[in-house]
Amino acid sequence: MTTPKKAKARGNGQGTVRQVGKKWRWEITLGYRSSGSRISRSGYEETKGKAEAAKNAALTDYSRGLIGEPDRVTVADFAALWLRRQHDVTARTAKKYGQELDYALEHIGSMRLQDVRPHHLKDVVARLVVREMRNDTRMSRSTLGRTLTRLRSLFREAVADQIIYVNPVDGVKLPKISVNEAASIKALNPDQAARLHTIGAALYDAGLCRLWPALFLALGMGLRRGEVMGLKWADVDIERGTLRVRQTRVMDVEGIVTGNPKTTNSRRELHLPGSVTALLRQHRDAQKAERQGAGDAWQEGGVLFATALGEWTHPDNLNRALGAVLDWTDPRRAGQDGRGSVWTRVPRELRAGLKAAVLGGERLPGISPHDLRHTYATLALRHGVPVEVVSKNLGHGSPAITLTVYRHVLDDELRATVVDLFPTLPTARLHASALLN
Repeated sequence: MTTPKKAKARGNGQGTVRQVGKKWRWEITLGYRSSGSRISRSGYEETKGKAEAAKNAALTDYSRGLIGEPDRVTVADFAALWLRRQHDVTARTAKKYGQELDYALEHIGSMRLQDVRPHHLKDVVARLVVREMRNDTRMSRSTLGRTLTRLRSLFREAVADQIIYVNPVDGVKLPKISVNEAASIKALNPDQAARLHTIGAALYDAGLCRLWPALFLALGMGLRRGEVMGLKWADVDIERGTLRVRQTRVMDVEGIVTGNPKTTNSRRELHLPGSVTALLRQHRDAQKAERQGAGDAWQEGGVLFATALGEWTHPDNLNRALGAVLDWTDPRRAGQDGRGSVWTRVPRELRAGLKAAVLGGERLPGISPHDLRHTYATLALRHGVPVEVVSKNLGHGSPAITLTVYRHVLDDELRATVVDLFPTLPTARLHASALLN
């Protein structure tokens, strides 16, 4: 008796071809989902040879990464997954990423991830360019750029997950739109910065602005608000004149969070300017007096800019302190609060000097603590500090970021650099006119 010929076994990843009715069906296995179900590709051909060729072509595409998981996942669904995978950023930053993505998800969130093409994203860009934002303004180019950056990262991850073949954002460019990028970013000019320092220092000496040293650190060294409010005395070496940025305290979706600096480059050691060193010495003595006055109520935590009882200061208090100093720069409102005049709280020996500083100029524009960082960058570059040094002090990854984001051209610089290409033209014209007459 003849033994039946045993079917030839196929190795893993080779796929199968079998006859189904009058047609031939090919199938390959791509992998398995987390649920255990198989991910496959299959098709039908008229002949066995054509089925083998189709199967082999599919295997070749799969080996080259051209076949993705055929799930009907939407862009919004994958965006949620992508955000959950952002483990190297804080919850606050991840929330900002989500807000930036939402601008695009309004238009393509319900689309299948595999259906999105460059022309869809170009249409999204065209809509976002004219999108109305707060204060009756249009979306800025920087906001639109960040939205495209998030989309590019999202689709890049989808390619890595083999859900799609190519990144559709790669064919989309950021348009050259005309917007006032500096509308929400302000930098004080040298005279304004000097006025802020004069009045802030006078208020600190008078005991009316205990957080002035923190504000001056942002102004004089370009630190972020979270970096300033996260400092401890252990981070400062007054004798060596150095300061280390090792942690931040920021407002997060869950409240105030103490964590790592914004980026790897944000973790840095800085050299203290002489003016900052002198003010920190004065601040250290003032905090020592507060500690003695608080007695057993003092909570020792080594916090640099602590409350009157030694505890962490709420980051928003830095904004309030800056607002109070700005109020003092207005000659009409200086020394006034909800209860009336506070001039009587200014020591008599300091009153004349503070009044002279207040009455010696106009109210400064409304700025935030982050605008003090912009001011530092602008004035440092104006003083000729190399952009590489300013960039390192700011904790940037590249000097290009410093020049693009933080370099503000001041009005007096524009006036000082006006070039008259035809300085003798008026004289020549008058001479020609005289000859004609």
